[in-house]
Amino acid sequence: MAVLKTCFACMHQYLLALVVLSACSLLHTSLNAGTLVRINTPLGGVTLDLFDTVAPITVNNFLNYVNSGRFNNTFVHRSEVSPTPFVIQGGWLQFDEPARNLQPITIFGNIQNEFGTSNTRGTVAMAKVAGNPNSANSQWFVNLANNAFLDADNGGFTVFGRIVDNGMTVIDAIAVLPRFALLQQLPTVPLINFNNTLPLKTENLVTMTMAVMTHPAAHPNVFDTTMNLLYTKVNAGADGLLGLVFAVHSLAPQVVLQALPSTLTILPTPVAKMAVFNGSNGRITIPEFIVNGEIAFRNVVLEVLDANLLLFRLVSFE
Repeated sequence: MAVLKTCFACMHQYLLALVVLSACSLLHTSLNAGTLVRINTPLGGVTLDLFDTVAPITVNNFLNYVNSGRFNNTFVHRSEVSPTPFVIQGGWLQFDEPARNLQPITIFGNIQNEFGTSNTRGTVAMAKVAGNPNSANSQWFVNLANNAFLDADNGGFTVFGRIVDNGMTVIDAIAVLPRFALLQQLPTVPLINFNNTLPLKTENLVTMTMAVMTHPAAHPNVFDTTMNLLYTKVNAGADGLLGLVFAVHSLAPQVVLQALPSTLTILPTPVAKMAVFNGSNGRITIPEFIVNGEIAFRNVVLEVLDANLLLFRLVSFE
């Protein structure tokens, strides 16, 4: 069990609940469904659904930062929540703890404004310089509330995605963190377990790593240790063939995974070594899954723990 926990860290009524909730999520974002990006933070993981066709220039720009790794180890440098929730913002700075300084990431350059979707709660938009609609480059923000006034300001702030699944729970947790002034230009940085008498450490920052969620083609069941994601293909019998991604929800007191509805896909044909769902006991059995290119575990059994939250607990493995 200890080995599996380290690895995870380094469906009839149950399946119906899963499919219904997944369908609701997909229908909610169907007009804008696109590339999915997973964002890991110390407070939990977030899935970002990009609006590929609505804001293609902005999405491509964002993906350039994600795929190049430039967003990795950046942190949330702004949290505006007073007097009312507004935004949290990132995509600008990294912290060099040994040198004790903040460094802006290298940018690719400014992009053309593509405003077309309102800045409602849960949407993600590009930050830019006042008075210059085409000044966005790397910085982005999550709307904590319906900020319609941003639609008419500075040419409109381009919304290029939306936080899906349970991601706003994590975003809200970041927003309620205590805020500190690291520098004069950073008066509202949310920090974890920090007070002004202690030296700033990386663990105090809401750091982020990002990756595009793409199912590995070589095997139906693969665990990504970098992003803590389990990519699966499930044979649910009469209920169909599904592609689904699980995120690590907790490791103690038991290993719990959470299905991400936004990742649900319907598969046309079965493949060898697919996971199998047993509708009589609500269990998914994964014949084997790959970690770092090797078969790490066989006959992994997951059992539904909470159908509403799409939580599955680890029952056994070989």
